[in-house]
Amino acid sequence: MNETQLSNKIFEQKEQLNSLISKYYELYSGMDTWYLWFNIASILIPLIILYFKIDKKRLFEISFFGYTAHLLWANIDSVLSANNYLVHPHTLTHLTPTGITITAVLFPVTFMLLYQYCTNKEKSFYIYAIIFSLIFAYGFGGFSKAVDLLKMHKGMNLTYLFLIDIAVAFTALWVTKLFRKFKDVGRNV
Repeated sequence: MNETQLSNKIFEQKEQLNSLISKYYELYSGMDTWYLWFNIASILIPLIILYFKIDKKRLFEISFFGYTAHLLWANIDSVLSANNYLVHPHTLTHLTPTGITITAVLFPVTFMLLYQYCTNKEKSFYIYAIIFSLIFAYGFGGFSKAVDLLKMHKGMNLTYLFLIDIAVAFTALWVTKLFRKFKDVGRNV
């Protein structure tokens, strides 16, 4: 098979896959299922809470932390989903990336508020992040698995989710601290 034929075959397979995903969504994840409404709630409720609870004086710093956590988890989720380690059978819509409610909103908002709390109260973010990662991985991850919002394959398990949650939270913290240093150095110049 030459390059053009292989490229055309990939295109055809992607078209067939998109058609199957769309059909699956319409049959099992659409407007008449609780999955859709759960996904909508897991986007709206955290955003409403964030709107009222975020420290407006530190809006950009806390938002930067959340954006970093969002980007990290969304990209990790995309890689794991593309390689069938994680499968999100019931997504918000078949047109958006899989797992969008958790990676785009619920995880970042929770950890943004945790970051805010720990920095305002001078608490150890590392200890709290480990505790919240345990809750997220085994609590929310376990729930998602039990109600078919998440399927794991190829040896993926809740412990790996826990470790990924910790890695994302710590990396978001370190990147935010690095950018705060850049900001402070810029003020002194």
